Amino acid sequence: MDSVFVQQLRRSRHLVVLLLLLNMLTLALIAGGQYGAGVLVLQLVLLAGTGALLFMLQSRSMTAAVTHAQEPVLALDPNTGIATENWYRHMLALECRRAVREFAPLTVMRISFGERTKREHLLEVIRVLSEELSRPGDLIGWETGSDLGAVLPCTNEHAEQLTERCYRHIREHSSNPDLPVWLVAHTYQPRGDLNLSKVSQHLEHRMQQAREEAPGVFYLAEAATDPSTPSMTYSDG
Repeated sequence: MDSVFVQQLRRSRHLVVLLLLLNMLTLALIAGGQYGAGVLVLQLVLLAGTGALLFMLQSRSMTAAVTHAQEPVLALDPNTGIATENWYRHMLALECRRAVREFAPLTVMRISFGERTKREHLLEVIRVLSEELSRPGDLIGWETGSDLGAVLPCTNEHAEQLTERCYRHIREHSSNPDLPVWLVAHTYQPRGDLNLSKVSQHLEHRMQQAREEAPGVFYLAEAATDPSTPSMTYSDG
């Protein structure tokens, strides 16, 4: 992502290009010995104007950066009451680190729907999930696109039954019996490579595979014992 200064520079690119061309022209005249007092004065004015423009753009970029940094992060979607996508991913990253630190398994769900799902049907699903996933620390939020996600810290061997119950209750309480729902869930062991990047890429891949099949529940769990277990150190992500 470009810096704020680069963005400001792009907005004023025509003026900047014009000043640079004029500077190059006057410098060429001076270098060729074809100059007088007027050319020198023009060069000084152009240099002063270029410097003033760059200073103004830098000041604006600093002000915009400070203003953006002070803006509050929107944690909840006002239309649904669940976590926004940015906040959901932020909390998922924190829970990955917490799982490794506290040596506790972490279950993450991703729920996808068919095309053009109505808002009332989404709200029904959210209500069911909110009732089922109500422990302190459980989080429901928007995932990539129109998918829903859920983070369940400190899960145990009953995570699969919970996943199946969530899917069953979603089907039972939906006013649209034909609503297609793919629920992908995975329980991760607290290994050193557990991080946001790993979980997001893994669930994205699993959801793509699930969407090639009929709607339903797709649950997997990492084995508690694995001879290839990474060391207990954080990796990037």
